[in-house]
Amino acid sequence: MKQSILILIVLTLIVLPMPAIDGEEADAKDNLTMTTKEVLLIYDQLAVDTVYRDNLNTVETLLSALSQTAEIVAIDDYDAGQMSGYQKVIILKNTENVINNPAFMADCQNYSGSLLYIGFVAPGLISGLDSVPISRQMGRTVSVNLNGLASNSIWVDDLRLVDEQPGPGQTAISVGTSVYPFSKTMERLTFVPTLIGDPGFTLGLGETLKDWFGLAATAQMTLLIPDIYPFSDLNMVIETSNAFYANGIPFALGVVPIDDNMDFPAMARFYQVLRYVQSRNGTIIVHRPSPATVSDGNAVLSEKMYAVITKMVENGVYPLGLATGESLFFDEVSNVNPLNLFSSGIILPDSGVTEPGSKETWALRWASLGISLETIAGTSSQNRNFGNYPINTTIIMPLPANEAALAAQLGIINNKWLTLTDYKRLNNYWTIGQNTITSSASGIRVNGLPVSLSYDEEPIEVDYRYQKAPEYSLEKIFTAGNTFLLTVVGIIIVLFIVIVAFSRRVYLNKFRKIAHNEEKNEPVKTSPAQEDNTP
Repeated sequence: MKQSILILIVLTLIVLPMPAIDGEEADAKDNLTMTTKEVLLIYDQLAVDTVYRDNLNTVETLLSALSQTAEIVAIDDYDAGQMSGYQKVIILKNTENVINNPAFMADCQNYSGSLLYIGFVAPGLISGLDSVPISRQMGRTVSVNLNGLASNSIWVDDLRLVDEQPGPGQTAISVGTSVYPFSKTMERLTFVPTLIGDPGFTLGLGETLKDWFGLAATAQMTLLIPDIYPFSDLNMVIETSNAFYANGIPFALGVVPIDDNMDFPAMARFYQVLRYVQSRNGTIIVHRPSPATVSDGNAVLSEKMYAVITKMVENGVYPLGLATGESLFFDEVSNVNPLNLFSSGIILPDSGVTEPGSKETWALRWASLGISLETIAGTSSQNRNFGNYPINTTIIMPLPANEAALAAQLGIINNKWLTLTDYKRLNNYWTIGQNTITSSASGIRVNGLPVSLSYDEEPIEVDYRYQKAPEYSLEKIFTAGNTFLLTVVGIIIVLFIVIVAFSRRVYLNKFRKIAHNEEKNEPVKTSPAQEDNTP
């Protein structure tokens, strides 16, 4: 009887954890790529030669960082009735130019959904905007106040403000002693009068968008050291990991995937360093592959990236997210496989002006906006603890070049009293090939089984036999040419020797013939005695 009870208890203990694990993976599987278009973003011009040249890219990046998808179209390309398919529409007006699309103007006046208007007001376009009091000031230094955080000393050439007092806790713009609201909401309409390519204005718009979408109020801040290659300063990677671990700072390492020479000892050492980073509370993030490191064709990209990530997992390295620029989300989802299989990622700044034309985006289930460490340094906080920005952010901190640079970076982080989130504790999920990896507050699981992140150094093969360098066709051509030339020269030398020998013989024979002829022509001498005896 006792044995039966013991067996029943053991079976209960084995079976009970399974629903919890299955439930955790089921929740993680909900973190799939977002592809349904939720927002229509309409802009007038890119304004390339103005301070507003980055505005479209800023809005696109913020939408991706907030895990929102969009269809993007220029006003000139807008078709009648296009707004009616969306419950939310964003209008970005970068210039004061007159709008010449009657269908767009008519749809704006009749649109009944939620509307966010950014930039210059077009008279008569939106009835609610004509009555908003605007204060226009030229050449001002301002600060953007983000509910306890302030981005200071921002120069604005042409500042347009809603001329009224901000509400409690509202994002605001300070100009000298005056304070104005960053945005104004009037029923279905939200208005942002000024947007420029500055981190303070970007984060201010991020908070406005977050409220506009009705997203959760909590935000996370993580830290990423990007662009780590096998040929990076791996000693500095180890030193930085030790310093962060000693200071209790969770961080992520952005690894650039490389599909060549994955079996070489250098790659084995690289995987060892990455395992060590994981043991020091570091998280591995995979960068979007570059054509310089991984083939960029559609089918080829899938095959190469599957091989790269599978090799990482085989070596005890577990990437949990994706680091990429905004341009990736303009590609078709089928063309970026398996990158779209990550549930979370970090949106890095994309350099350059967004290309014009109509396009659609997809998004990750969880994302954060990449900001520089200089942005943190230039932001002041009302409290001792820095707190968080209104939206999910990731501090992009380059790998320090030396110990002095590392000490300076640590000084900024510690002096700001940052509250950083461990990326591993987020609900991450992906399935690539035969591997399914999840992570949460309970740790990392591979195919449902927990993994240990303790570091065990493994021996690396010293006498690795590298493949013989391939023989190129030009070498064969040159070898054949050399052989041919040597043969021709040899034949010429032999002929020369034969000719010299033959000429010498002919020359000597000529003198022998002359001497022989002279002997024949010499007269016969008769003695005198013979002459006297003549009868």
